[in-house]
Amino acid sequence: MIEAKDLKVFFRRSIFQQPIRALNGFNLRVEKGDIFGLLGPNGAGKSTAMYCFLGLIKPDQGEIKVFGETPKPGASFLEKVAYVPEEPHYHLFLTVREAVKYYSSLYCRDIPDSCIGEVIERVGLEGYGDLRLEKCSKGMKQKVGIAIALVNEPELIFLDEPTRGLDPLIVKEFRDILLDLNGKGVTVVLNSHILSEVEMLCNRVAIIDRGKVVVQDELKKLLRFDLENYLVEIDAVKSLPSYFVEKERTAHTVRGMVPVDKLPDLFRLSRKEKFRIYNCSLKGVSLEEAFFRVLHKGGNN
Repeated sequence: MIEAKDLKVFFRRSIFQQPIRALNGFNLRVEKGDIFGLLGPNGAGKSTAMYCFLGLIKPDQGEIKVFGETPKPGASFLEKVAYVPEEPHYHLFLTVREAVKYYSSLYCRDIPDSCIGEVIERVGLEGYGDLRLEKCSKGMKQKVGIAIALVNEPELIFLDEPTRGLDPLIVKEFRDILLDLNGKGVTVVLNSHILSEVEMLCNRVAIIDRGKVVVQDELKKLLRFDLENYLVEIDAVKSLPSYFVEKERTAHTVRGMVPVDKLPDLFRLSRKEKFRIYNCSLKGVSLEEAFFRVLHKGGNN
């Protein structure tokens, strides 16, 4: 659905300054049905890449195809695309209902009022249709953006930092909406700094650094198990063996990591000292750990 090959984007400053390399050999592939997460530190090039996919920025070098077309203003594939920016800016004198109707009409389609009401209800804004946007919270404005995206039944949605500044309840509602859309075949490309949200939503991710995709893969492959250590929970004994790295202690138990080659020693010690082992499992790698490991090693993870 999206394919980018060797993209380079330079932002030129003054004649006395070197241009900024926003993208520098950027390669990416998004398949139909993905919830695809773009991850990376500030300035990595995530938003620039998204603007290229939307045809808002023309790369200085490289090739992009979205639905088999080269992105540019007025491209036919944009009828199947929705975009929700990090900070949506609306005409604040409009009501919620008027905003959804007006901005969705930019797709040059006649949207029935019944459909407008359905999407407003779907995003949890039922009862707020006549409220002016100037009186809406940031979370409500984000929901308006989602409603505008939904009303035209897109096949591809781009989201730029969609949950920044939202409270946990709205984030949960937002996540449920995206999962429901994806279940109906909608492809989602998500740019986010909130790794826990990406971990709950995405099936594939790309980690971007300094304008390049350092690694892209299925999320489950990045979240592989640490095959060198076991996560173990035992009775809260006073004296622990040197190979047991304590992580957490309560009044009754202690949790920690044990190297795989030392696990038989722990079992023998438990029989000798008569303490119980409650849990023993390979340590899972979180997205946060994988993220920092990839950035530190430059993709050689």
